[in-house]
Amino acid sequence: MFNTTAIQKKNEKKLFSRSRHDIKTAYAMLLPTFLLLTIFAVTPLGVSMFRSFTDFSFYKTPEFIGFHNYRIVLADPFFRNSVVTAFKLVFMIVPLQLAAAFLFANLIKIMSYRIGAFIKTTIYIPLMISGIVVGAVFSFIYDYQGGILNSVLNMFGIESQAWTSDSSFALYSVAFPAIWQSFGYVTLIMLAGLLDIPKDYYEAATVDGASAFRRMIYITIPNMKNVFIFVLISGVTGALSLYEIVLMITNGGPGGDTLTPFLHLINHFNNDPTMGYTVAGAIIMALILGVFSAIIFRIVQSDKSMD
Repeated sequence: MFNTTAIQKKNEKKLFSRSRHDIKTAYAMLLPTFLLLTIFAVTPLGVSMFRSFTDFSFYKTPEFIGFHNYRIVLADPFFRNSVVTAFKLVFMIVPLQLAAAFLFANLIKIMSYRIGAFIKTTIYIPLMISGIVVGAVFSFIYDYQGGILNSVLNMFGIESQAWTSDSSFALYSVAFPAIWQSFGYVTLIMLAGLLDIPKDYYEAATVDGASAFRRMIYITIPNMKNVFIFVLISGVTGALSLYEIVLMITNGGPGGDTLTPFLHLINHFNNDPTMGYTVAGAIIMALILGVFSAIIFRIVQSDKSMD
């Protein structure tokens, strides 16, 4: 009995020692990431939040002024209109992109390996192109004289359209390149989610006589819930943060109809020697993004995997 107890205590001591060693190893592995996040994310965010409550520039000492910068930003009609424009882009880009990517991912899933591999590689290429380049390319496509789009319309006897300077088309001319650029990325995320669904579910449903439509409604969509949430939040964040494509195609015109918040803040940064407005506006946008993401999580609650 004595020997058994002694051996048991000895084993418990070894397990405790191993556990402490594993904890130290885990902390050691997390330390580089923690330091990088602290240096390049947490610290700049803290400094920015402090600066947003001050009147400062690169040429003078910051002076604390409370919420004055925030009041100026929220009272600025250009900023408010830019936020409204950003949400218009969200409702134009995200639903169409999500639906099209989901259908295309289902199409790739049933293709042969070689064709599917070629398409997956091809559709990802636009994401590797800078937004500045995408904007420049589509600027040539939309050009009133000599643009590809108007040239095609002229072939069918349709008059050329001022795609980027007409208020009826300007917002669409910005939304379409944004959809095109990230379509491949969203499709591949959707495809990964589809391939992660066990085939046994579909086989059992087929044996029970379920149609393809019912299999999609009762198997595919419920199991893709977490993927939809991720794509939805990524799409909303991307649409609200859009500025490079807008800068190159319309530069916020005509009459500010396509001016987005971040493009407005960048223009203000370039033209105003004081920085408080710009930083306060950026933090307000960060709060809007966070609140909108929280609302999405609340409405479409994330679930753990069914397996």
